[in-house]
Amino acid sequence: MFHSFRFHGQARTLGFMTALALGMPATGLAQTASPAAETKLHISAEGTVQAPPDQITATFRVEAQGKSPAAAQQSVNAQISRAMATSSKVKGLKSAALNYSVSQTRPDKARPFWTAQQSLTLTASDGQALLPLAGELQASGLILEGLEWSLSESRRQGLLLEAEKNAVTDLQKQAETLAASLGLHVARFETLNFSEFTPIRPMPVMMMAARSSADTTPPSSTEETQTVRARGNATVILTH
Repeated sequence: MFHSFRFHGQARTLGFMTALALGMPATGLAQTASPAAETKLHISAEGTVQAPPDQITATFRVEAQGKSPAAAQQSVNAQISRAMATSSKVKGLKSAALNYSVSQTRPDKARPFWTAQQSLTLTASDGQALLPLAGELQASGLILEGLEWSLSESRRQGLLLEAEKNAVTDLQKQAETLAASLGLHVARFETLNFSEFTPIRPMPVMMMAARSSADTTPPSSTEETQTVRARGNATVILTH
């Protein structure tokens, strides 16, 4: 929490004292005086909302090696095509093939070879639809790199608005409390802006090797409560 104060109206006070020193009539100065002094208060607050996740994403890696780039690519393309065809049969599941790459390796005591790889993400609203499929794809040769629960974009935006409202409530309390401690009153909020605050946290990396075709046991994943944070910054005008 950060507070800063800025007082205005000092020029008027100094001008008044100068007038008295010079013997000038004070009434004449009062007619041209600036408005009542204002104090600017800069404050910040964070609003938080927690909710259960509404989607789960599985990330797979498909990799193949060959004597030529074409051979490696053909193998990867075939695996991705089969995986997407299988996932398309699951209602409500979204799939995306991403991050295609091909590279050559030249070992010191072996013939050079090519490696092609591509990632595949599958997203569903619950684990009941996705986890059994994840086990099936692992058994077919895909490498499961991670399972992550999260919020859908529409759900996250709704929660972000709630977090911003909570931040406003905190800002209002701060402004009123600090104004009272200074013997002042809150006149208005001059500026108010928000930013989504995403704390940096280590993401667990889960690499699960491909299983044998006989092992189709689905992986397990526990839902984790999701936290949405919004940080608000405001400039508040205080007066007597």
